[in-house]
Amino acid sequence: MPKAKGWHKSDIKAALEKRGLTLSDLDKANGLPKGTCSAALSKPHPKGEAAISAALGISPALLWPNRYNAGGTRKRPQPAANYRSRAQTGHRQKSEAA
Repeated sequence: MPKAKGWHKSDIKAALEKRGLTLSDLDKANGLPKGTCSAALSKPHPKGEAAISAALGISPALLWPNRYNAGGTRKRPQPAANYRSRAQTGHRQKSEAA
């Protein structure tokens, strides 16, 4: 089965910018910890996804179809492919950075 394509994170950021918003603005406006909405762009995060989708007026299932079932309900548990490993993100572990 082909992987469902959703919005690219750059497209989401651009759509927010067109509305005069940033991911940080959404964190503050929704009482979320700093970085929550930013993290939702790369890995499943229900509260961040909800804040972003509400700001854009688009269902989270349309933004991230690989995180939701056909009916719009959230997949539980999330498929492992929805999580990016440190190797994919370019982050090094503390022991590697020293």
